[in-house]
Order: sequence, then C-alpha cells, then structure tokens
Amino acid sequence: MKNQNSLFVVFCLCLAVGFMGVYATFVAHFNGHEEYEMRLASLQKQVEKEKFNNSLLSYQLKDFQQTVAQVLPNDKTLQAKYELHNLSAVVRAPASEEALDLSGAIYEKGKRYFNGQEYDRAIREFGQLLEKYPLSQHSVEARFFIAESYFLKKDYRSSLGQIDEMVTQYPQHDLTGFILLRMGQISEINSQTEEAAEIYKTVAKNFKNENLKKQARKLAQSVE
Repeated sequence: MKNQNSLFVVFCLCLAVGFMGVYATFVAHFNGHEEYEMRLASLQKQVEKEKFNNSLLSYQLKDFQQTVAQVLPNDKTLQAKYELHNLSAVVRAPASEEALDLSGAIYEKGKRYFNGQEYDRAIREFGQLLEKYPLSQHSVEARFFIAESYFLKKDYRSSLGQIDEMVTQYPQHDLTGFILLRMGQISEINSQTEEAAEIYKTVAKNFKNENLKKQARKLAQSVE
C-alpha cells in the first residue's frame, strides 16, 4: 500500500514539473511575441513619420517654386539674364564684404605721408591697401612706395624684401625696373660694386622705358 502511495506521489510530482515546464515555455513564447509586436509597431510609426516629413518637404518645395515663378519675369530672355545676374552675385558675395573700393583714397593718403617724409605712416597706409585690396590698380605703386620708403629710412633689409616681391609679382613693370636701381645702390652701399654694375646692366637691357634705361646705363658707368 505504501509503495502504491509513493508511486502516486512521484507521478504527481512529475506531472506538476511537466506542467510547469510547458507553462514556462508558453509564457516565454508569448512574451517574445509581444516584444516583437512592440518593435514592429515602433518601426511602423517611424515609417509613417518619415512619410509625413517627406510630404511636408515636397509641399514646401512646390510652394517655393510657385513663389519664385511669380517673382521672375515671364519673358524667357529676361528671366535668363535675371538668373545669370543672381548667380554672379552669389559668386561674388564671399569676396565683396566691402562694396565700396577705397583703395584710391588709401593710396592718396599714403602718397601724402610719403611726400611729407613720414615714411612709417606711408608704409602702414600702403600695407593696408595691399591687404584689403590686393587686386587694386594701385597695388604696384603701393609696393614701390613701401620699398622706397624703407630705402629712404635706410632699412635696406626690408627694402630688399619688398623689391623681391615686386620682381616676383610684376617682373616687366617699369616701376620694378626703377626699384631695381635701388637694389643696385644697396649693393654699392655694401661695397658690392660688381653686383651693382650687373644689376644696372640687366635693367638697361631688359626694360623698354628710355628714361629708366638711361638712368641704369649712367649708374653702371659710375661703378665701372
């Protein structure tokens, strides 16, 4: 009798353990399914949100195009000119922060300082011109007056630096020829007469300005 009771208890325990295992598997399965459904719902919401944003952008683009069409002239030729003008304005915009070219005024101010023998102020003004308006029509003259100012201040090292810039940037300009005569004179000051003579002969040979050539030949003869 006791053996039968023991067997019955063991059977009940096994059955209970089996039910618990099935239940656990069942719960795990449906929990995973719920999590999957939650992720799917979240993705669907994101897709709907993206569709809405795309629709909004498309609407805004059409609205913008309609506004532009109303502003632009109807004539195709005028419209093309208008678009080309706007394009050139956009291209120029980054480099045209200062709409007014003041290089002429700065140049004249620098010349007044130079003629008044205020060479430091002249150098500062001409330097400002080159910095703000590197493509100005006065750039060559500004560089020349800076080199000449340094020469007259007897700052020969700085003068030679400016002369090198002129030779590099404006090799054929007459003012480069004239400032090269200063280079020859600096060589003379440093007792380098042969080098000075060579510079004068080079100027006389390679520049077309007759006054410049005449001065160069005269200086060359003085050191021979």
